[in-house]
Amino acid sequence: MPIRTRLMIAAVLALGAGAALPAEETAAMLPGVVLEGSVETSTDAVIFPGDGNGRLQVRGCDSCLHGGVIPVDARTTYVIGGDSVSLREMAQYALRTPGHALTIHYRLKDTIATRVTVLVR
Repeated sequence: MPIRTRLMIAAVLALGAGAALPAEETAAMLPGVVLEGSVETSTDAVIFPGDGNGRLQVRGCDSCLHGGVIPVDARTTYVIGGDSVSLREMAQYALRTPGHALTIHYRLKDTIATRVTVLVR
């Protein structure tokens, strides 16, 4: 399938028009490999490490693939409402604003977090 066709299909799916297609048909049109997983939680359920080479601890995620412990490294990014922030700023924000939606994205191959994002209401 030409790249232009794939891009058009991806755009349609992103806009929600692909929701009417059966999942098997959609998957066949856009073959790929899943590279990341994610954990959806809240700001009050995460304990942040003291430095950029520690581990995030997610309360209540005992059945998760990684047991609720997700390593971070110097390449992990932190985003609050679309703005990049430091690990320290993210940890402080989480302490000040409990209950906000927080998502941790991690690589499946080694479970290291690639980014941590918080939605701002």
